Amino acid sequence: MDDSRLIALFQRLTTELLIEKRLGQRRPELANELYQTWLELGQRGLKNSPEYRNVMLRADRHAFWLAGLVRLSSQDPAPPLSSKETQSLATPSACPEAA
Repeated sequence: MDDSRLIALFQRLTTELLIEKRLGQRRPELANELYQTWLELGQRGLKNSPEYRNVMLRADRHAFWLAGLVRLSSQDPAPPLSSKETQSLATPSACPEAA
């Protein structure tokens, strides 16, 4: 596998893992495959490349967006709030009426 395909595979696996994390689901085989790909990136010396750094940013943004789409399309009319959202709702300064 050439370097660009390996980096693309790493991005896909990272995105999938982040989506699963945001949705509260886990597949151990995905984590294993991601780890093996990460090790291969290191062996090839690709972790210092600009493409690798960009992958990490794109994967996080893409996972956040895709997890949001999954929540919107789910049967549950009101998906649970994240802990950050509930913390901001609990503080009086977050509500204009409380001021």
